[in-house]
Amino acid sequence: GQVVPKHWDENWRMTSIGEIDAALKSLGFENLQVANCLIMCRPKSIDEARNWLHENAAMSKEQIAGQVVPKHWASGTDWVWASEQTPFEIGEVVILQRSDGSIKFGLLQAKDDPQPGVHTIIVAYGEETNSVKAVPANTVGKLTLEGPPAPPAAAADEGVSM
Repeated sequence: GQVVPKHWDENWRMTSIGEIDAALKSLGFENLQVANCLIMCRPKSIDEARNWLHENAAMSKEQIAGQVVPKHWASGTDWVWASEQTPFEIGEVVILQRSDGSIKFGLLQAKDDPQPGVHTIIVAYGEETNSVKAVPANTVGKLTLEGPPAPPAAAADEGVSM
């Protein structure tokens, strides 16, 4: 018989990021470990992700700050640009558009600091010092590893285009 490629399941269907994410969490890995794996390893299968995590589970999330977001990731699917009301946790991995136009990962250090609606993001880690920027909340992206959030019910009911 034919050999099923690693990133396809036995039904010849590609394993989605959401399926890999759910499987890893069901195995007891923490959200941050799973996020690191999905970002750094870019696994095509649950096995590939699990193997990476067993070797790199202790990897610090700091290593992700400053990394370029994968080219195949898309706004609205893998992350959404936030509003001032978007909930974030301190230490959360976020998406940031840099002044050179590149889209990179950052790490939320403080919310509404130095002023309301401005977040402080660690944009790169260094041996001696971290690079930190204060950015407007609406220029920060929130990871949506399950896919895009559903539109508000009211807008969907009225047929309003978003």
